[in-house]
Amino acid sequence: MVEQEFDVAMLGCGIMGSAMARTAQRKGLRVIAWDRSLESARSVGEGVTAVGDLQTAASKAHVVVTMLPDADAVLEVMDQQHGLDAVKPGCAWVQMATIGLNGIQRAQQLANRRPGVLFVDAPVSGSKGPAQEGRLIILASTDASDLPPRVTKLFEALGQRTMQLGKTGQGTRMKLVLNAWLSQLMEGLAETLAAADSLGISAQQLRDCLEGGPMGPPLVIAKLQKIDAGATGETEFPLKWADKDVHLAIEAVKSTRQRSLPVLETIARVWDRALQQGLGDRDVSAAYLAVVS
Repeated sequence: MVEQEFDVAMLGCGIMGSAMARTAQRKGLRVIAWDRSLESARSVGEGVTAVGDLQTAASKAHVVVTMLPDADAVLEVMDQQHGLDAVKPGCAWVQMATIGLNGIQRAQQLANRRPGVLFVDAPVSGSKGPAQEGRLIILASTDASDLPPRVTKLFEALGQRTMQLGKTGQGTRMKLVLNAWLSQLMEGLAETLAAADSLGISAQQLRDCLEGGPMGPPLVIAKLQKIDAGATGETEFPLKWADKDVHLAIEAVKSTRQRSLPVLETIARVWDRALQQGLGDRDVSAAYLAVVS
């Protein structure tokens, strides 16, 4: 039986959730971790209390974070498995996964059943490295007038800055916009490098021309190095989740503005095929392998 109380319960211990839990613990927060796989929760590391019971995790913390793969997983854990029922009044549910516009609306509707629990929509910009180093950008939005100290303390531990974007859902909207941009950078890099290959330009030569200039943002340079080193299997942000986010962005824009996004729609088709080729668990930089295969 876990008797003590915790500052944070991390529900979901994949690449991002585990890195965020470790960072929060390193920054002095008391962290309890739960995952649908107890082994994943246990693998988070020393100093983080791992439990196999969802209700125990949710009931023992002042801030409950969901960092699960998609909206269905979040709703299953917090609704069907009664995670939200276990959250104590006066505590906060901070939804930090990328679950799309429809997903955040469903989560908010669920949260409204517990008016004594603060609901915060706060996806993050950044992948494994920034999560490990506490350098994420927190995209926060909530219907509350402000964020309580227990939530801001977590955000300060995890992020280099917190963007307070307004009412619930604005954080998710910003995340979809940022990931739409990320997908175009990654597919653009993949096709540019494929063109370079065809024209006898090495990855190193391309990097030398881009690095330090206006056309070579740090993310692109880092992913170019990763591709050149044959390290796309060292996953920071899986291609399958990047593909999911592209579809979420397309869906959200169509639902609100009824307009098409032809480049994003093409990327979605290309990346769907990449997943069929077995590249989904590789880093998003594996988009290059889908182009040249």
